[in-house]
Amino acid sequence: MDQRKLGNSELMVAPIGLGCNRLLDAHDADAVAAAHKALDLGINHFDGADMYGFGRGETFLGKVLQERRGEVVIASKFGFVRSEDGAMKFVGTPEYVRQACDASLSRLGIDHIDLYYQHRIDPNIAIEETWGAMVELVNQGKVGALGISNATEEQIRRAHAVHPLAAVQMEYSLIERAQEAGILPTCKELGVTFVAYGPLSFSLLGGDVKNIDDLPEDDAYRRRMPRFHDENIGANLKLVETVISVAGEIGATPGQVALAWTMCGAYDVIPIPGSRRPLHLEENTKAADIQLSGDQMRRLNDASGG
Repeated sequence: MDQRKLGNSELMVAPIGLGCNRLLDAHDADAVAAAHKALDLGINHFDGADMYGFGRGETFLGKVLQERRGEVVIASKFGFVRSEDGAMKFVGTPEYVRQACDASLSRLGIDHIDLYYQHRIDPNIAIEETWGAMVELVNQGKVGALGISNATEEQIRRAHAVHPLAAVQMEYSLIERAQEAGILPTCKELGVTFVAYGPLSFSLLGGDVKNIDDLPEDDAYRRRMPRFHDENIGANLKLVETVISVAGEIGATPGQVALAWTMCGAYDVIPIPGSRRPLHLEENTKAADIQLSGDQMRRLNDASGG
C-alpha cells in the first residue's frame, strides 16, 4: 500500500493500521499469523499499549516482530495504572512517564518506540508536566513521535504547544461521530493525523451482528456497550442496511465500506481495526482502494445522522 506521513512527524504509515488490543499471546498461532499477514499486506502501523493484557500485548509484539523491526511502526501508550484492589486510575506524573516508557521498551525488546501516546489524562497534574517528561524521552532517543488519546480539544492544543503532535487517537465510525464537532477540525488545523479506533463499531458495522445474542457470551466488554442494546441497536441496524446497500453497489463488504467512509471524508483519518484473522486483514486492506462517490458518502452520512 501507499504510505502517508503521520501528522507532525517523519513516520510513514499505511492508510490502515492494526489495532493490537487482542494480540496478546505469542503462542497463539492465529495471532502470530495475523501479525505477519498484516506486514505482508503492507500494514506497517501496529497500535499497542501497556494496558493491553497488562503488558502481554507489548511482550507479544516484541517476540513476534523482532525479526521484522525495520518493517513496522510500533505505537504504544501509557497512563493506566491498576491498583492492588484492581481499580484503574490515570497517572501522568513525570516520574511515572519515565518508568512506563522504560517498562514498555523492555517488554517490546526495542531501543525506541516509534509513536508514544498519553493514553488517558491524569486529572491531578497539568498536562504540560506530563508532556515535558515525554519530550525528554524524545530528546533521549527512547521515543520518536508523540500522540494523545481520548483528550479534549483544549488538552490537544495544550499538548501540541509543548511538542507537535503526530496523532490523536479516539473512537470514530459511522456510529460514533462526536469527534466531528471539534476534535477533528482541531486536528486538521494543527496538521495532526486522527487515528480512529473502533472504526467498525466493534463489529456492528460488519453486518453480522443483529442483536446482542450474536455476541459471544464471554464478551462482557461489548455486551456492556449501549449500542448493542434494544433501545439503540434498532436504529444502528437501519444504518447498517445503508452500509450493506452501498457495499452491494461497489462489490465490497459492509466492513470495507465502513472503513472507506473514515478515509474518504474531509479529515486525515487512519482507521486501526483489530483482527486476528488473515482473511479479515485482507478485506480491511482492500478498503484503502475504495473511493466512495459523493452520493454514497451523502447517503451514509444521512443514515448515520451526520
